[in-house]
Amino acid sequence: MFGIRLMFLLAVMGGIIAYIADKLGSKIGKKKLSVFGLRPHDTSVLLTVLSGILISLFSVGILAISSESARTALFGMEKLQKELFRLTAEKSTAEDEYNKAMAALKEKNAAIADLDVKIKETDAAKSAAEKNLLAANNSLDEVRGQYKATQGALVNAKNEVQSLTEARDRLNEEIKGLQKETDALQQGLAYMRGGQMMYRSGEVVFAGIIHTGTEEENRNQMSWLMEGANTSAMNRIGLAPSSRAEIVWTQREEYDRLLKLLGKAKGNNVLVRVRSLANTVVGQPVLCGLEVIPNKLIYKNGTKIHQKVIDMNDVKTPPDQAFMLFLQEINQISVKAGIMPDPMTGKVGNMNAVTMVDTVTKMQRMGGRIRLTAFADGNITTAGPVELRLKLEKVSGKEE
Repeated sequence: MFGIRLMFLLAVMGGIIAYIADKLGSKIGKKKLSVFGLRPHDTSVLLTVLSGILISLFSVGILAISSESARTALFGMEKLQKELFRLTAEKSTAEDEYNKAMAALKEKNAAIADLDVKIKETDAAKSAAEKNLLAANNSLDEVRGQYKATQGALVNAKNEVQSLTEARDRLNEEIKGLQKETDALQQGLAYMRGGQMMYRSGEVVFAGIIHTGTEEENRNQMSWLMEGANTSAMNRIGLAPSSRAEIVWTQREEYDRLLKLLGKAKGNNVLVRVRSLANTVVGQPVLCGLEVIPNKLIYKNGTKIHQKVIDMNDVKTPPDQAFMLFLQEINQISVKAGIMPDPMTGKVGNMNAVTMVDTVTKMQRMGGRIRLTAFADGNITTAGPVELRLKLEKVSGKEE
């Protein structure tokens, strides 16, 4: 109804303005009036044009006054477009955050399922131990009855009772151990359901090379080492360094023990690794131990670490699998040579995925029998990592 009334009002207003313009034009034509020095005919045309302009202006003005939507369309369209772009960007960001949250939820549910399986296995072992204990108690009761009934077999009965008693004690100890394990798993499950795992037992929180010197220098480097470990832990859970949270803890005896070792190794370089002593979830302090290892030079720059001939025609071992076996052999050789591996993965270094793909591609292009040689790319010490420079050579049929 509002639109019909508005159209009617515009039509009436246009008609009135046209009527007035027509009357003025007629009078000007009859009286031959002139405006701005124009001829009467030109003056009449000018009046007609002005009447059309007035009709348009009044139409737009009435639309703007009578309808907020019209005002928005006339004067606020650019603002609406900017707002639409902003809302679209916010929607995209919210969808990304939602996808990340769903991925984290899936990982946490998988960990919870693993712990549930372990708890069920522990409960089953506990039930079996309790059944064994019940059977042992029943046997003990039978032996005691036989003891009362048969005095002649007293010595044998006493030995049997003692044996069963010891078996019962052992079973009680097993039940206690299983109960502790069950409690630990249930506590771990509770932590996993309430928060995410931060460090696993034995995982390296931070590692650094200390150049031993005076006691004051050693203390300063120890402070740097512990601050580095604390910063690394804060970075893992997304805490800003400005928060100054003390996450990594170590026992005072462990700290003093390390200072004594550094004092004895004066003038040498040592590798110190800060390792978690237990599984830790976010919100718990990370209790760490300190591991000291002499940092010796294992491979000089350019030293040949490993060499192997690979037959690209061997259908049993694809090129990518053969290359991975070659890297695993280098890892084993490096560990035997004295390079410290990561305690969680057992690896002494990581090769760039692009380098791996390029190497396998070159091997496939060369074909036939290939001699693959790995050299140390820079000096490599006990601390690692093992950086490699690879060389590929075509091998003739007689060469090895």
